[in-house]
Amino acid sequence: MFSFFLKRYLYKLSSQRRLFICALIPALLYLTAAAGQMDRFKIHQDINIAPDTPLALSNSPSDVTTINWYVTHQDELLLDSYMFQILHRELQKELPSLPAIMTDAQLMKVIKNAMSLSYGKNTLRISYSGDNQGMGEFLSAFYAKKIVKKAEDGVRRQEIMQARLAEQEGKIAPIPKSPPYSELKGGLAVESEKALWRSERLPITVFLLAASLAAVLVWIGILEILDTSFKSERQIARILRLPVLGTVPNVFKLSTVIASERKKNT
Repeated sequence: MFSFFLKRYLYKLSSQRRLFICALIPALLYLTAAAGQMDRFKIHQDINIAPDTPLALSNSPSDVTTINWYVTHQDELLLDSYMFQILHRELQKELPSLPAIMTDAQLMKVIKNAMSLSYGKNTLRISYSGDNQGMGEFLSAFYAKKIVKKAEDGVRRQEIMQARLAEQEGKIAPIPKSPPYSELKGGLAVESEKALWRSERLPITVFLLAASLAAVLVWIGILEILDTSFKSERQIARILRLPVLGTVPNVFKLSTVIASERKKNT
């Protein structure tokens, strides 16, 4: 009995194979829509700052360092523990759409992979490259403000140290620098990108193909169940209560074979 229904289902599959083309439609629609969507963003904020401007260190109340040191040790700034806690709290307030369950480790991974520092021509650039424009704008603005604040604190610390040293040596303290020690250069610059294909689209594409194929297979099974035509000689004899004297083969297949044979002979 099972083999009979399996044969009928396989026959229905062969007769309705055009439906399998429909299984490609959802995946193609998704890929088309994704290809036309801006899904990558490059955001940066420039800061005017002289190369000799001292920047305050977070792990010391009096020590300072240079811009180049922070550029070569970016994690010391981007993943500073005290600054990171402030960032996480403000991020939840400014971006309520951000999942509240995002852990510190997840946020650290985003910052480490997406944020970067570069310096040249008296300009420090804080850059973000990722798929979340809102987060990129917030992170770039946040770190830019913190660097400006570090420059102010660093200059004050340096002036205090120089004043103490001059007092110990009996010299006149140097004239303090006049602010601003650093300042934002313009606003945030945002560049958006799109691409025909990205690797992260593969799981969704495979899922859509699998779901569409399953839907087609189920639909073909439903068509077979709803088909009220006779499917075997026994079924005809049982329902009509008449003996079956003979059967006619599949005329379509027979005509196809005859036509191919004629082509071979001509």
